[in-house]
Amino acid sequence: MPKVARSKTFNSFPASIVWVVLSLLFVDLVGCQQQSVQITAPKSPIAVDVFSLTKVDNTVETATYFGVVEANRSRTLGFAVPGKIRSIANRGQTVAANEVLAELDAKELEEQKKLLGSQPAQVETQDQLQKRQEQISALDQKIQARRLLAPFDCVVDDVLAFENSLVRGQSPILRIKELTKPRIKINLPSKVARQIQNDLEVYFVLDDKPIVGGVAEKSQEENAGSVFCWFDISTDLTDVSYKFGQTVEARFNFETGKSGYWVPLSALERSGERIWSLLIIESSNDTNFVARKLVTIAQFTDDQALVRGDIPEGALAVADGIHRVVPGQEVEPR
Repeated sequence: MPKVARSKTFNSFPASIVWVVLSLLFVDLVGCQQQSVQITAPKSPIAVDVFSLTKVDNTVETATYFGVVEANRSRTLGFAVPGKIRSIANRGQTVAANEVLAELDAKELEEQKKLLGSQPAQVETQDQLQKRQEQISALDQKIQARRLLAPFDCVVDDVLAFENSLVRGQSPILRIKELTKPRIKINLPSKVARQIQNDLEVYFVLDDKPIVGGVAEKSQEENAGSVFCWFDISTDLTDVSYKFGQTVEARFNFETGKSGYWVPLSALERSGERIWSLLIIESSNDTNFVARKLVTIAQFTDDQALVRGDIPEGALAVADGIHRVVPGQEVEPR
């Protein structure tokens, strides 16, 4: 019987190949069914903090120096006559004006005055009474010469003699310093001292408190390019604690004649040697975007810089976070 030829069918492929093909067809079909169109929403403008640029025509520069508190007046005192010291003030003691600083022994003089004062006046003639009054007055003068009085409110700076010691006339026994109206002494560079006029207000920090003063005197001598200057204090020092010789900080404000825009340091970015830049807000078709403007720095403070450049007054500049935006980027100023 003749053989009938069979045609090749799908069943002639190995089962493993058939399984792979069917799997691929299934995955492709499922992928087509799950595929969807994704639409990317436009990005919103980034919010940035801005400030308005206001031009200043003449800036003030602050220079800081240090000085010391000095007494307005100081004296070295002694008795006009010799004698034995009966009492004397202590170092550091405060004494009011016209109070006794020191005394010499005047016991004999005081006894003579007491004796003269005890004589009955009714038994004397007018001439005798007048003579006795003159004697008492002379004794008062001698007793007063043995008392050393404070010429002003003062503090005893140094004691040069001791109780019960003998002193000669005109010998110094005490050094005192006036308590009221202290001064501030500063050794300033000559170029700074020349700029200090009588009407210039100077700001000091004493005992962590701000005070104000003005120049009182300048030395006529210059030493190694420096000049000593003394300043009177106009602020009430009732609530300010200080000691003579205490360090005080002085701040001088000088007009520079420089003009420009004060900007925070956080708004500046270095763009080259001595060249910096600001990010300015510009507008077009109701859209705000960032533009870079080159500036130069004319003056620094602790947290600001005076800049100059081709920038219109009133323009808005990015205050901080300048690393978050780039020129041409759309922003929302706030």
